[in-house]
Amino acid sequence: MTLGERIRSTREALDMTQEELGALCGTTKQTIFKYETGIVTNIPLDRLDLLAEKLGVTPAYLLGWEADAPVLPEKLAELAEPFGRLDDVGQDKVIGYTADLVSSGKYVRTEPERPAALLFPRAKRRRDGFTEFRVYDQPAAAGLGNYIDVPAFAVEQYPAELTPEGAEFGVRISGDSMEPELPNGCTVFVRPTPAVEPGEIGIFVYDGQAYCKRLIADRGTRQTKLRSLNPRYADIVIDDESRLRTLGRVLGHYPA
Repeated sequence: MTLGERIRSTREALDMTQEELGALCGTTKQTIFKYETGIVTNIPLDRLDLLAEKLGVTPAYLLGWEADAPVLPEKLAELAEPFGRLDDVGQDKVIGYTADLVSSGKYVRTEPERPAALLFPRAKRRRDGFTEFRVYDQPAAAGLGNYIDVPAFAVEQYPAELTPEGAEFGVRISGDSMEPELPNGCTVFVRPTPAVEPGEIGIFVYDGQAYCKRLIADRGTRQTKLRSLNPRYADIVIDDESRLRTLGRVLGHYPA
């Protein structure tokens, strides 16, 4: 299925209208229609994140990178059966009451996350043949997890011919867990994205810590893992109860 078809099928499985999904995402029914029919395919990263959240799936699922059927959040799944038993008037009352709760501002989640594309400004391609990147230290990168306070960084210049197309920020690698490919002290160049494909190396936030690892989807055990390139390090198995967030895909590196 295409991205639009996945949005539509997931929305319909929730018995949600295009207008309702648009309202939840702060946009219009017409915009959702354009997404679902493929009129608009270049959906902004922050909007894709929000669509996935409101549909109870991951951005990777909507993009077709996860083949498994989406799993609704536990509380939403509990509401699906009784909500489906209501007639149209009853369902409209539930939707209206939910909208009133949101509008009141009393029950809205605080400290909302900001997408990586907003947190990390675009790299600057200079006329002198160099590119300027914000480079973050990995030991301090745990602060990237909350998306509220921008962590400390340094602005550095690299020869444009040695920087991969599409990279927008850098992360300094600390330690030997990604050796020999990514040695201690090197800078990895990253493209902000809400998901990476299994087998690709990315920057992830998990359980309050930031990692540069390879994403592994173990079909046999149905586990998602973060894997070091150095075999001396054990895989990090992602707990189903915890959230794994992708900050971006590693496109290359610059030696230490």
